[in-house]
Amino acid sequence: LTRIERNGGHMESVSDTLLRVRNANSVTIYVSRGTNFINYKDISGNARKTAQTYLKNAGKNYLKAKEAHCATYGKWFNRVSLDLGSNAQAAKPTDVRVHEFASAFDPQLAALYFQFGRYLLICSSQPGGQAANLQGIWNYQLRAPWDGKYTTDINVEMNYWPAEPTNLTEMHEPFLQLVKEVAEQGRQSAAMYGCRGWTLHHNTDIWRSTGAVDKSACGVWPTCNAWFCFHLWEHYLFTGDKEFLAEIYPVLKSASEFYQDFLITDPNTGYKVVSPSNSPENHPGLFSYTDDSGSKQNAAIFSGVTMDNQMVYDLLRNTIEAAEILNTDKGFVADLKELKEQLPPMHVGKYGQLQEWL
Repeated sequence: LTRIERNGGHMESVSDTLLRVRNANSVTIYVSRGTNFINYKDISGNARKTAQTYLKNAGKNYLKAKEAHCATYGKWFNRVSLDLGSNAQAAKPTDVRVHEFASAFDPQLAALYFQFGRYLLICSSQPGGQAANLQGIWNYQLRAPWDGKYTTDINVEMNYWPAEPTNLTEMHEPFLQLVKEVAEQGRQSAAMYGCRGWTLHHNTDIWRSTGAVDKSACGVWPTCNAWFCFHLWEHYLFTGDKEFLAEIYPVLKSASEFYQDFLITDPNTGYKVVSPSNSPENHPGLFSYTDDSGSKQNAAIFSGVTMDNQMVYDLLRNTIEAAEILNTDKGFVADLKELKEQLPPMHVGKYGQLQEWL
């Protein structure tokens, strides 16, 4: 739906695609869109009514709309200030500063970049809305890049790394809600493996899909549940909200139950490992095979991947601590402590590096 306001002059609709305005000193065009989507299980909304409501409430002129925008985001944005100093670089155009950043000392640009990231999270992740995906909310083409989905083997988590440390805990809420919802859907994926609890692979969407999608080098990664649970735990650490902890503890517990069933004993080391899995979107370059089309492919599916070991360890540790804070599940806690000690330790390779694969 659209509404057009003009100051003076004459306006005529020439065609469905052409609007002509003459002798006016300003034109304001309001575009409003609604959806029948209420949540991933409910699409009974009235899209037109929603769009009409938005349009009815959009009665401000440009300056007033800008003032309202600044006041709204400012209440979150202004909580944090960062001053790293400034020099002559700050007087240059931004594109020049970015181009020269590798060779010129420009501390104010680093502070500006920090605050720009906070501004983007405020604008793309409002409480009650959807989490920020790879594209954000500004899709510039008919088909959104990556289908507008959430790549969960790092990208969506990366979007929310700044939420708690930069005092934007409210902006974390849409993602925390996503985690709770995929924990419900993820029981189906856990059952696919014959396991209790819930799990999620490397990708999800607005419908909260949790199965393995795309190619094996990225899709067969069932450890996202552990990474998602870390965000729930981190929100508790920053807020100290025990009511929230009690609310999300079943999500942590259920994810831990998945690993109680899913982990296997590595025959070469005796460690408990995640298998099958991959080190997301990477391979060690040690093994290859020829696919049906005759193309050479690198083997990417392994067990005991270091990233998995770290994340499962974190999940078990955080679930243990949450249960102890809530004074519950003593027997379950004892079982998790025993399982945690059977995970592989970190290994240092021959180049002094942390090994990516066991």
